[in-house]
Formats: sequence, C-alpha cells, structure tokens
Amino acid sequence: MTKRWTIAVLAVAVGVTISGCTASPSPFDGERKASDELPAPTLSILDGADPSTSHYQGRVDGLDLYLVRGKPPIGFCLVYTDGTAERTGDSCSGGDWVETQLAGGSTFRVQLTGFTDKPARGEADLSRWVRQIGSVPQPGDG
Repeated sequence: MTKRWTIAVLAVAVGVTISGCTASPSPFDGERKASDELPAPTLSILDGADPSTSHYQGRVDGLDLYLVRGKPPIGFCLVYTDGTAERTGDSCSGGDWVETQLAGGSTFRVQLTGFTDKPARGEADLSRWVRQIGSVPQPGDG
C-alpha cells in the first residue's frame, strides 16, 4: 500500500512540474547589479518605496527607468530620471500595473505579470515588464 502512495505522489509531482505550475518571473527576481542602483536625485522622491529593491529596465528619450518595490499599500513604483532633480519622478501603484505619461514626453505602461503580446505599431518594450506606448508630439515634429 505504501508503494502505491509513493508512486501516486511522484506522479502528481511530475504532473505539476510538467504542467508549468510555477510562479511567473518578477522584475524583482535575481541579484541586483550596479546598474540597478538608483541615482541620487531619485532617493528624495521615494516616499513609500524601498530603494534597495530597484531594478533597471532601460533607457528612452534620455531617461533611465527603474522598477522599485513599494511598501504597503504601494505595490511598486516606476521611477524615471535623467540624473537631474528636474527630470526625475515616479508613478506608483497598489496593484500589478500602472500607466503614466511624462510631462511633454512618452507614455509608459508597466505590467508586473509581464507582457504576453507583441507591442503595437509605435510601441516598444524596454523590458518584459515596461512598455513605451506613446509619445506626445513635440512642437516641430512632422
């Protein structure tokens, strides 16, 4: 009888493994690198987020973008900076997504579960979790 239970438990374990019942990757997984460290101008704006959890996501329009884990009730923040206080900001969410439009510039969407679709025309993925979805036309643009 014990042998049957052992075989049954092993069969279930193999089935769960094969079926892909695992947690989705998170932007906060893995070891942090030097590039994940937030620049000094961002530290003064992080009210409700933990700078020791930041992970670099990419660069666009002269801005570096980071995801930072929040402190409840904030789930996470998208932090952007060009290294100056004037062009540094954040957008935070208590859920698993946020969308933000930067003054005079791009619009970004963050999806903590990751994007499963391809970017639409005019959009670009900076990482699995951050997508540039638009840009405000600037004076003199086409």
